[in-house]
Amino acid sequence: MKKFSKLLVSFLLGMMAFTVNATTIKDNPVPVHRPLIEEYTGTWCGWCVRGLVGMELLRQEFGDEFIGVAYHNGDAMEIMASNNFPSRVSGFPSAFIERTYQVDPYYGSGNTSGGIVNYMKQVATLTVNAGIEVSAEWTSEDKTDINVHVTSYFTEDESNASYVIEVMLVADDLYGTGSGWNQTNYYNDYTAYASDPYLAPWVKKPYTVTGYHFNDVIVGTSRSITGSLPKAIVAYELYDCDYTFTLANLPVPSLIQNKDNLRVVAIVYNTKTRKAINANRSFIDDFVVSIPGDSDDDGNVTIADVVLTIDYIMDNETPINLTNADVNGDGITTIADVTAIIDIILGN
Repeated sequence: MKKFSKLLVSFLLGMMAFTVNATTIKDNPVPVHRPLIEEYTGTWCGWCVRGLVGMELLRQEFGDEFIGVAYHNGDAMEIMASNNFPSRVSGFPSAFIERTYQVDPYYGSGNTSGGIVNYMKQVATLTVNAGIEVSAEWTSEDKTDINVHVTSYFTEDESNASYVIEVMLVADDLYGTGSGWNQTNYYNDYTAYASDPYLAPWVKKPYTVTGYHFNDVIVGTSRSITGSLPKAIVAYELYDCDYTFTLANLPVPSLIQNKDNLRVVAIVYNTKTRKAINANRSFIDDFVVSIPGDSDDDGNVTIADVVLTIDYIMDNETPINLTNADVNGDGITTIADVTAIIDIILGN
């Protein structure tokens, strides 16, 4: 049996000799454009109700493609001073799309109710030169650390690029008691807005709204990760970046109210233009004990794992458990890992 396995493996490796490129995408895909919107708000700000409503409208419209982050100021959800915001904010509420286009978080660039939705749709149609994928998982069963893995690529070569990756930790359904959690509502009894399709419910709410549950709240950020992308960009080459959030080291650890309501947002950021080129998000997978070599995640290491790993190396598209496939632990899946899986099968 071992002799047969060795022959099969030799045959497979021979087929793929000189054809494997583990870091390049085939077929030159067009990146999916997911614009980032960053809202600036505070519970003390009565007009910031517009931001709460606008962000919920975007969430409903874009679903899994919605990439929204809310920065709070002067309330219980603040994690940084306003002079540390990624964009220069002159008043509240405010929002920046891709850190470039400053808009009202409800009206967008005009005065149409819910106009932010159409504005974001227009931005999403623009072509971008970078694609980005992100995944995240707890590093242990006690859920104290989150490992974030980001893969990005570009559609053109660049010799002196200034791109970096930034990842943010975002919490939904945050709530509490006390003045720092009470949302001021200037739309209370403001009859001029009674016919507004989205703000009308707030006309009937009290001036001070208690017990509100806040979404999209940023609770941690990596800032720009130095060295996360090279200066010499090769078109359609895959670039990997990892970052770990330690919950105990977050600016306000108490904002982690429910670990199941956390998600991560990753962006490709151009430090020259100060533009967030593209973005993506991911919820956080549970910690799973890895089995080295078990690429198909069926609980066993067999020749099927060898074949699957080879397929993945050749096309970068075959579904695979990358943690298990990376037997040598160097962060990428290559022929060296295929050899290691073979050794496991043969009992070496």
